[in-house]
Amino acid sequence: MKWVDEVRGADSIREVARRSGINQATLNRQINLDVLSFESVRDISRAYDRVLLADLVATGHIAQSDIGTDDIANALYAASDAQLVAAVAMRLGVDLSIFDKPITEAFSTASNITHLRPNVTGIDQDDDDRAVARPTDPEPTDEQ
Repeated sequence: MKWVDEVRGADSIREVARRSGINQATLNRQINLDVLSFESVRDISRAYDRVLLADLVATGHIAQSDIGTDDIANALYAASDAQLVAAVAMRLGVDLSIFDKPITEAFSTASNITHLRPNVTGIDQDDDDRAVARPTDPEPTDEQ
């Protein structure tokens, strides 16, 4: 079953059964019939620290509309902080590790930032530390 294969990675079916507390014979039978019970999906999802509702949708136990995330606002509200950060990193095309540090530290070490330092004496550099981000790739135009 494709969903189980995706979830388990390199783990054996025996290991999946052990981790999720499901009888191995029961799990094997359900996989061979290509029909996992609601309870099996729930237990496997929890054992592998996955999003339970997403797994129930993926296995056909509930519809997307059943979980109330059909619109963007509900989906964003339902997402965890970690999921939002991962989505932002993916959208920006940056490595997720950039968010492991305070934003000021990541900002000061980013390679696409040009720091603008004023050439005026008497100005505290920390109070007026301006910077501009350069795009990493040129923006496509209508002509391209």
